[in-house]
Amino acid sequence: MKIIHTADLHLGMRPDRGQPWSDERSEALWQTFRFIVRTTKEKRADLLLIAGDLFHRQPLARELKEADSLLASLAPTPVVLIAGNHDCLSPHSHYRNFTWSDNVIFIDSPRPDSVLLSDLGVVIHGFSYHQAEVREALCDHLHVPNDGYIHILLAHGGDAGHVPMDKQRLAAAGFHYAALGHIHKPQLCEDLRLAWCGSPEPLDCTDTGSRGVIEADVTRARTRLTFIPSATASYIPLSVTVNAGTTREKLALSLEKAMASGKGKRYYVITIQGERNMDTDFSTPLSLPCPVARWEDRTRIAVDYDRLLSEHSGDLLGQFISEMRRQPPGPLRDRALAFGVRACLGEEAQQ
Repeated sequence: MKIIHTADLHLGMRPDRGQPWSDERSEALWQTFRFIVRTTKEKRADLLLIAGDLFHRQPLARELKEADSLLASLAPTPVVLIAGNHDCLSPHSHYRNFTWSDNVIFIDSPRPDSVLLSDLGVVIHGFSYHQAEVREALCDHLHVPNDGYIHILLAHGGDAGHVPMDKQRLAAAGFHYAALGHIHKPQLCEDLRLAWCGSPEPLDCTDTGSRGVIEADVTRARTRLTFIPSATASYIPLSVTVNAGTTREKLALSLEKAMASGKGKRYYVITIQGERNMDTDFSTPLSLPCPVARWEDRTRIAVDYDRLLSEHSGDLLGQFISEMRRQPPGPLRDRALAFGVRACLGEEAQQ
C-alpha cells in the first residue's frame, strides 16, 4: 500500500512574527497543506497520515472546517490524524466536538488505541496528546500481533518531554511502518521501518535544509521510503568572515554575490565573524536583495594586544590591558578593552 506521511504543519502559526513577510509565511503553511492534499491525489495514495501538530495551537472552529474541507476532497481515500503537543486536546478544545468528514478518522485517545481499515487490510495504532507534555514512553511496550494485517504506528514525540522513543524498541515492536511527528528535521530510517517526516514547511530560521513529506510504500515484507520536497521557501545559513580591511560596503557586495547564486524563495540567516576595524560597525543589518531572518555579529575588534602589552609593559596602557584581560571574556569586555586602548594611544600621541 502507498501512504503519504506528514506532520508538524503548524497551521495558524505566524513564522518570523514582526517581520514584513510574516503574513506571507503564515499563508505558506496553508499553501503547503494544499500541496500535500494534491500530492496524495496525484500519487494515488491509499492513505494519508498526519502525525500531530496539524495546528500550532488550539485550532479555531473555522480552521478545523477549512482543514476538514481539504481532507474531505480526498474521499474515499482515508485520512488518519492525531493531536500533538501544540494542538493537544485541552478541556475546551474545538477538537472535542468537531464532526469530521466520513473519510477522516481522528484518534483522540490519550493512550495507544487502534483503528481497523478493513478495505485496506491495515490497522493504525495511535494516540493524541491531552496536555502539552507527555513524559511517559507510551510506545516502548507496544507489540503487534502476526494476524495478517499491516500494522502502522502513528505517533508524535521523540524527546524527554514528549513521549520519549527508542528507535530499536520501535523496530522490535513489529510495526510495518512507524509514522512519526514532532521532530522537525526529517529522519528516514528505512531499515528500521520508521521515520520522522519533519515539518513540510520551515517554521523559523533554525529549520534549515530540505523540508517535505514521505511517500511510504508498505507491505508486510518490506517498507520503502521516498522523500518528497514540499516547502515554498527555505532558510539559508550564510556565514561571512571579515578582517580589519572589510567595510560595510565590501561586506554588502560579498553577501549580494552569495545571494545571487541561490534559487527559489529564500530567507537568510547571516553570521558575520572574524575581526573588524575599531571604527567599523557590523551590528546593524545591511540592506540586501533577499530578506534576512536573522543577523548576528560575532566579530571582534582587531587589535594586537600581545604586541601592545610587550611594548607598554611598564606604563598605563600595559597595566590597563593586563587588568582587562583578567575580566570575564565577552563582547562587552572586548569593546571596553578596545576603546580603552584607543584612548590610551590617543593620549600618548598628544604628549
